[in-house]
Amino acid sequence: MSWQGLSEIAPRLSETEVQFEKRKRLIGLWLGPLLFLAALLVPALQNVTPVGMRTLGIFLWTVTWWVTEPIPIPATSLASMAMLVLCGVLSVEAAFSPWSNWVCIFLLGACILGHAMNVHGLTRRLAFRMASSRFVGGNPWRLLVAFGLAAAVMSSMMSHVVTTMIFVAIATGLAKTLGFKQGSRYAEALFLAIAWGSNMGVVTPVAAPTNLIAIGIAQTAGYRIGFLQWIIICLPVFTIMLAAMFLVLRYVIRPEMPEWGGNHAFLGEEMKKLGPMSRGEKISGSVFAVAMALWILPDLLSLFLPGGRRNPLSLWVTQHLDWSVTAVLMATALFLIPLNWKERKFAMTWDEAVKGVEWGTLSLIAAALGLGNAVAHKTLGLGGFFEQTAAAIVASSGQFMFVLAVIAFTVIVGSLVSNIAIIGMVGALIPAVAPAAGVNPAALLVAAAIAANMDFALPIGTPPSAMVFASGYVRIGSMVKGGTILALLSIPLVATLGFYVASWVLR
Repeated sequence: MSWQGLSEIAPRLSETEVQFEKRKRLIGLWLGPLLFLAALLVPALQNVTPVGMRTLGIFLWTVTWWVTEPIPIPATSLASMAMLVLCGVLSVEAAFSPWSNWVCIFLLGACILGHAMNVHGLTRRLAFRMASSRFVGGNPWRLLVAFGLAAAVMSSMMSHVVTTMIFVAIATGLAKTLGFKQGSRYAEALFLAIAWGSNMGVVTPVAAPTNLIAIGIAQTAGYRIGFLQWIIICLPVFTIMLAAMFLVLRYVIRPEMPEWGGNHAFLGEEMKKLGPMSRGEKISGSVFAVAMALWILPDLLSLFLPGGRRNPLSLWVTQHLDWSVTAVLMATALFLIPLNWKERKFAMTWDEAVKGVEWGTLSLIAAALGLGNAVAHKTLGLGGFFEQTAAAIVASSGQFMFVLAVIAFTVIVGSLVSNIAIIGMVGALIPAVAPAAGVNPAALLVAAAIAANMDFALPIGTPPSAMVFASGYVRIGSMVKGGTILALLSIPLVATLGFYVASWVLR
């Protein structure tokens, strides 16, 4: 994921958006430290210790800078961990221990596995294969559906940034070949299908950093979320939102259906240029497939073996074949499997692997886990204060309204700022407040992670949205209109179907 400063993203923004970003970042630059000082100077909250108030100050400062981005989000994340030590909240070992959390190790290995497929061109081949399938058959509407569906499926298995990059490149070539100009509603719908489909790809934990943040926080709080469990929870919401996306594209964006003769053969011609699958493609694809199988193996064994999770084999696999262990072992295999033994050329080099690791995302995950630990620390009183607040809200408005409020906040605020920052903030609070509200914390964390990805309305929310907007084929008005409809639809859907399915699966 790219963490770009204002000077780097300014060429893609309008003058109004640039001015908004400047004001937002300037306000955040000063507001963060002011909130920190306020937490130190105001009287302590009920049953909250002085160290707890310092923790609250660090939390408010960090969240403010995550949201307004006066400096890159990963830099804020690193600084927050240092502040926890500087202010005497945690020891050095405790503050920086989240870097060794299994979620960070899992993401590191998964990044290398996904990058290997990209290096060898397998991701590009898969994209062309899906977009040029027999289902399309030269039909412009089916082609648009194929692009959106393929982007959603691929982004569920690998980084949505890489997925979007590939499909934007293909769609740009297709638009030029077919003679679509900027302003064409069909081209606009095609690029929106890519962005929205990529954002919806939350079906597996590896799909987005928001998923891993939620899973990591849940595990730290003592709750286990299995790979297959995540898939079962997300599939219903994914299916309905995907159908809603195509309805919005068809009846809100209303693309013209062009008569393009034989020009659609562009995709088939590009597919032929790729030639037969290379050894590198076969190796990277096979290793990734084995990793996926091993990730879901513990859940499958618990379903089919007598005794479920208490079965000795199921217990052994769960304890020893952790997601992170599988990710690291499979990533290591890429350095061992040769492409050409005589030349000692292997499926992955270290320099290539390093380029594929999302170091900024690792920093944010570590910071979110660290802040969550600090906020929930029993001796500081901060977790107890949030629990009492949540209990009061539930007593006055009910459990469903509490869940709905969390999901609505995540979707709405996530549409205006980085969705990773929002799940870091919301996720850190959920383990402290959910039990008092009578809500399963793991289920609410999963629902919040899904909600954080329901960001369709503005280019600044997610990298896929920013990338398709930068193509020049998407008008901001169309993205806002269609994206707002999808975002508003997702709120009750995730708060009901998403949350209650999660509660049932994770009971």
